[in-house]
Amino acid sequence: MRRIIDSAAPSLKTTSAAAVAVSISLAVSTIASAVAVFITKKRIQKETTKQIDQLQELREAERRGRIKAEILLRTTIKNEEEKRISASSAFYSSASSNKDNGDKGVNSKEKEKTSKEENDRNHNMMLRCVGHVVSPFVKRMGTPRQGALAPHARGYIQMNQTVAPMETLSGIASYSHAWIIFCFHANTDCQSLSVKTKVKPPRAPYKVGSMATRSPHRPNPIGLSLVKILGVDEKRKRLYIAALDLVNGTPVYDIKPCVPWDIPGHFDGESLSVPDWVSQEDALSEVSFTVEAERNLKNLVEDGALEPLYEAKQYGFENVKEAIKEVLSQDPRAAKRRGKVDNSKSCDPYKISFSSTQIEFLVQDDRCVNVVKIDKTVVHNKTLFVDGIPLAQGGIMS
Repeated sequence: MRRIIDSAAPSLKTTSAAAVAVSISLAVSTIASAVAVFITKKRIQKETTKQIDQLQELREAERRGRIKAEILLRTTIKNEEEKRISASSAFYSSASSNKDNGDKGVNSKEKEKTSKEENDRNHNMMLRCVGHVVSPFVKRMGTPRQGALAPHARGYIQMNQTVAPMETLSGIASYSHAWIIFCFHANTDCQSLSVKTKVKPPRAPYKVGSMATRSPHRPNPIGLSLVKILGVDEKRKRLYIAALDLVNGTPVYDIKPCVPWDIPGHFDGESLSVPDWVSQEDALSEVSFTVEAERNLKNLVEDGALEPLYEAKQYGFENVKEAIKEVLSQDPRAAKRRGKVDNSKSCDPYKISFSSTQIEFLVQDDRCVNVVKIDKTVVHNKTLFVDGIPLAQGGIMS
C-alpha cells in the first residue's frame, strides 16, 4: 500500500503544480486585463478631458472674437457717426477755436470746459428709424403746427420690420393716444453757417430761445408729437393714427403710449402755464367750398384718389372735407400773406397740397376762407423727391 502511495505522489505533485500554474496564469491574466481596462479608461478620460478643454478654449476664443467683433462694429458705427456729427457741428467750435488760437495760455476754467465738451461728445447717439409716416401733408407748407388743430387728419406709420417688428406694438391699441418721436427731415437749414440760438415764432411778437419754442430748427432736429391711435394693421405692418402734424415721409425714432401722468396737473391740480402768444386764438372764422370744388373733392374720394387715408366706404368725403377745413382755418399761407385778406381782383388764389390734391383758396374780408378749386395732383416724371417730399422746382402740379 505504501508502495502504491509512494508511486502516486509524483503525479499528485505534478497535478498540484499545474493547478497552481493555471491559477497564477488566470490571476496574472485578470490583473493584466484590469490594468488594461484601467489604462484604457484613463486614456479615454484623458482624451475626453483634453477634448473638453479644447472645446472650452474654442468657445472662449469664439466668445472673445464675438465680443471683439461687436466692439469693432460699435466703434466703427460710432466713428462714422462722429464724422457725420462733426461735419454738421464744426461751426460750433470755429469761433471758440479762433479765440483760443489768439490766447497765449489756457486757464483751468477753459480746460474744464474743454473736458466737459469732450464728455458730451462721448455721449453722442445714433438712432435707428423704427418706421416712417405716411400722411396727407406732402409739404411743410400746409402742415398743421399742432396735430390737435386737425383731428380729422389721418395717416399711418409704416413700421420697419428689421428694427421694430410688429410684436413691438403688441398692446398699444389699448391706448387712445401716443407720443411720436421723430426727425424734422424736411428742414432746409441742416448745414447752416451760424447757430440760431433765438427764433421768432410766427405768432410771437419777439424772438425767443429755440428751446423755448416748438420750432423744427434746433441743435438736434428732433420732434415730439401727440397723435390719436386708430388701430394696428398686422398684415400691412402699419399703425394708423389721426390728429397728426407730421409731413409725409417723416422718419420715426420711437413710439410711446400717452398715460395720465403725462398731463400737467393730473396729480397736483396745477394748471399748464404758457406765454400769451402761444394761447392766442387767431383761427380764421369759417371755411366754405364752391359748388365745383366740393363736387370735385367728392369725385376724387369716390374714385379712390385719396386712399388709403380716406376711403369712400368709411365716410371718406366727410372726413377729408373736415380735415381740409381744419388745415385752412389755421391760415397756412406764407408769413407775408398770413393775416391779410385776398380782396384784390388781381390776387391769385393761394395753393397748398393735401394728399393727392391741390387746393386753391382765398381769404376774404370777413376772414372767411373760400375754397375755389380742388384738382388731382399730377406728378411729372421729372419731379425730384427727397425723403418723400416733392421739390417745388420739379413742377408737380398740372
